[in-house]
Amino acid sequence: FYLLTLGSMCSIAAVSGTQQNLKLFLSLDRHFTQRDAASVLSLVLAFSIVGRLLIGWLADRFSKKYVMLLTYLLVAAGIPLMFLGTTRLTLYVSGAIFGIGLGGDYMIIPLMTAEIFGIEILGRLLGVILTAGGIAEAASPWLIGRLRDATGSYRESCIVLVGIALLGSVAVLALPARRRTA
Repeated sequence: FYLLTLGSMCSIAAVSGTQQNLKLFLSLDRHFTQRDAASVLSLVLAFSIVGRLLIGWLADRFSKKYVMLLTYLLVAAGIPLMFLGTTRLTLYVSGAIFGIGLGGDYMIIPLMTAEIFGIEILGRLLGVILTAGGIAEAASPWLIGRLRDATGSYRESCIVLVGIALLGSVAVLALPARRRTA
């Protein structure tokens, strides 16, 4: 339970910290126009729909643990490409990768919870896991924004976000693949 909660919090923090600061990053650090920044955000959101469908499809066919790991690694891979990439093409590719991870992230958490613990106590467990995720979702953008203000760049924030996403991936690796029956 603790590993699932930690993994979920980390991934949600990485997603939220990136998503909520993306427009500012594009405007302040990359000097995008509002229109160009909105295009990137729209691309991320469009691919998040693809991510929900794709991750749901994969979760029906493969181990949910490994689909969750894939989702978290997509988030971790999309962040540095987005913040450190030097071309618009890199930014768009990273937006697609990150968007798929974003869409899959919120989708896989309830599926993995049900896979490990069953549906008898799913409501209670999700109440705790999603509340913890909500705290991470609220705190991360603030932390990333403060770090950007302190350093004058999103470079350090990118490193923190990737570290958080990878920590979530490590927590997922330690999860059991299925519910234990005794």
